[in-house]
Amino acid sequence: MLELGIVLPNSAVVAGTATAGDLLDIAEAADARTEWDYAWVGDSLFSVPRLESVVFLSAIAARTQRMRLGIGCLASLGLREPLSFAVQWASLDVISDGRITLAACTGPGGGPAIERELALFGLSHREKVARMEDAVELLRRAGRDGRVTMRGASFAVEDLEVQPSFVQRPLPVWIVANPSSAAGPKTLERVLGRVARLGDGWMTFGSSAEVLRTRLDQLTTLRQAAGQDTSAGFPVCVYVDVNVDVDEQRALRDATQTAQREGRRNATAEALRETAAIGSPDRCLEFLAPLVEAGATNVALRPIAARPREQLDLLTEHLVPHLKALRVAAPMESVR
Repeated sequence: MLELGIVLPNSAVVAGTATAGDLLDIAEAADARTEWDYAWVGDSLFSVPRLESVVFLSAIAARTQRMRLGIGCLASLGLREPLSFAVQWASLDVISDGRITLAACTGPGGGPAIERELALFGLSHREKVARMEDAVELLRRAGRDGRVTMRGASFAVEDLEVQPSFVQRPLPVWIVANPSSAAGPKTLERVLGRVARLGDGWMTFGSSAEVLRTRLDQLTTLRQAAGQDTSAGFPVCVYVDVNVDVDEQRALRDATQTAQREGRRNATAEALRETAAIGSPDRCLEFLAPLVEAGATNVALRPIAARPREQLDLLTEHLVPHLKALRVAAPMESVR
């Protein structure tokens, strides 16, 4: 069955479009409804100001009991010191009783805000990517064996025991990758190859069904080449902005204004109409169903609305039942 997640927009707190209490209430309300499987939060340190993701997820863990909790995507992983982050993540695994999933990514490779952030940490984008990969490997080994011996680009440890111990063994770490539809073969091999090598799952943003199906085909080939078991379950999560309203123009206006208040890139009605599920439940289902048919096993819905709590109720009552009824492709089926 399709797994659904609600995205709690922690950048909205800094933007003034929601309070921390609002988002915690949404998490608690979603946790009380068995239709929701995940609660996700976003991440950045300075490029997009927001509540710090690990701290915020800890507060959500204290307010929920059932849902899995995730950071998607942890764009700042390569900026963080890997050893201290491993202790943080293990502590959160204990606090949540083994309910956390990390979706790690390299983050954007350019732009003024990203360049300023990299300069603050004294890193190039290449160095950040290397640290991110080191951190994923450290987490994987600590979540599998408990003790870690490895030499990375930014640290070397011998027989290190991460304490507290992870509750989850193995620890789930997904990799986020969003190669553009115009990406060339070398770029695709590099970006999707990282998912194949490091990921227990894949999260992607802004993908059409056609592109998702093609990327899954390529990813399966790369995973096979890396010696991965492609017959087993491999989560494929698509992250989609959503605004449900029977009045499509009102929904589009609300989504656009909210995106602009939050300072998001490409916050235009035209861009959102192409990349988001906006309008009536039927219209939103028409947007989302092809992604599931193309191979998505998980959908993370990010309410882009002035009243995100109201959106949770609308989604739960009018869209989620139809999404849950969709047939999820069996492993490999979407790419045969």
